[in-house]
Amino acid sequence: MKASYTLPLSILMIVLPIIPGLVDSFIAFLVGALIDFIVAVYVLISEKPWANDIKTAISTLYFTALSTFADVAGVFFVMAYQDEYKFAIVTLTLSIPFIYNLFLVLKSVLPNIIKRDILYVGNGFFAFILVLIIGAIIGRAFITNFYALLPLYTGFLILAIIALFYFRKK
Repeated sequence: MKASYTLPLSILMIVLPIIPGLVDSFIAFLVGALIDFIVAVYVLISEKPWANDIKTAISTLYFTALSTFADVAGVFFVMAYQDEYKFAIVTLTLSIPFIYNLFLVLKSVLPNIIKRDILYVGNGFFAFILVLIIGAIIGRAFITNFYALLPLYTGFLILAIIALFYFRKK
């Protein structure tokens, strides 16, 4: 795709679902989201990111992510008027190209990124933050009692400090 087409197409893809979301029109949102979906699928099919070219996969990821972002923003704006699950279902359904393209990108990028050396990033602070985030997710997802959260968060903080010291370079 030519670089001169990217900006106008990006603006059009953002505006199409957001304006109907602002005025609470489901039919207009559906039409705008479908046009975004068709453009994203067209870019996906014409560029062929599944041909093991990471640059192509990342460039098509931009358009599929832009389409999904615009749909989600439209849902966000319509929430001011009412809780509309129709908008959310349309957005979830039309985000399939983004999920597929993200899988293609992550499939080729993750094996190069995830190694044991990543825990040493930032002199052990990455491992520290990773353990804290895992503890926060466990605490938020499974425990609602404040007095049960205190020992859990304290324990994960201690584990994070131990991970920091373990992965710190001498």
